[in-house]
Amino acid sequence: MSGNASESVDFEASAPSRVMSFNVRYDTDSDGEHAWPERKEMVASVLRFHKPDLVGLQEPLKHQLDYIDGQTPGIEWVGVGRADGDTKGEHVPIGYRPSRFELLDTSTFWLSESPTVAGSVGWNAARPRIVTWAKLRDTESQTRFYLFNTHLDHRGDTARVESARLLRRRASDIAGSDPVVVTGDLNCTKSDGPYRELTAEEQSGWQLFDAKRESENGHYGPTVTFDAFEGEPDAKIDYVFATDDVSVYQHGIVRERWDDRPPSDHFPVLADVCFEGSRERSAY
Repeated sequence: MSGNASESVDFEASAPSRVMSFNVRYDTDSDGEHAWPERKEMVASVLRFHKPDLVGLQEPLKHQLDYIDGQTPGIEWVGVGRADGDTKGEHVPIGYRPSRFELLDTSTFWLSESPTVAGSVGWNAARPRIVTWAKLRDTESQTRFYLFNTHLDHRGDTARVESARLLRRRASDIAGSDPVVVTGDLNCTKSDGPYRELTAEEQSGWQLFDAKRESENGHYGPTVTFDAFEGEPDAKIDYVFATDDVSVYQHGIVRERWDDRPPSDHFPVLADVCFEGSRERSAY
């Protein structure tokens, strides 16, 4: 990825894809006026209005995902619950438009010392944490790429760092030389260990880059993504990352409140990207 104008991509010819990362907040009565029944129409409307081609959601329970699925025609969803690898617990589902992309493979692994064991809890995490990934083909360009989506633990510092390391290594192993996009709520800022771990360079030269920093047309909107429903933005903990064979055209964070009511306690993160296909990576 490069912000050099001389290396800019012809986005009109390359047909950019809009990527969204969005923590929709799980359904709990304790949210009171911000509980899911009061927000669900707004969440669906955000997805319909911004028209992402590729989506990584965090926190929806099965019935929430079923509702979103019914309200977002044209988007197919893949993913499992973190508690049992089926329907129980929070999901980190991936959405894609089958009119544009062909699903080639998908799976989920757990962020723990036993990544293939459903429901396993890693290190000092408070909950099971997962990564759902999808291997896709762009039917316009025939480029293969991978999308990984995750939500790191909200309490365990060690768990977040180890989870970021595991995600980076498994994404590199699974994707090989194909382009990769990662969406997620990291529960940390860019100055924290998990962010640094996720964006560290592998010995092979494989590396993830923050789409906000790589955007050729800069950033739109606020610089934070979380306000706990309180109206006072707190921190940027939600991200889109990509390997260097993905060009980022523009990046934005969308803060919306309707009649002073927000769709979620997190703001959606958007990135318009082009998949260039595998190429030799530059030295950084």
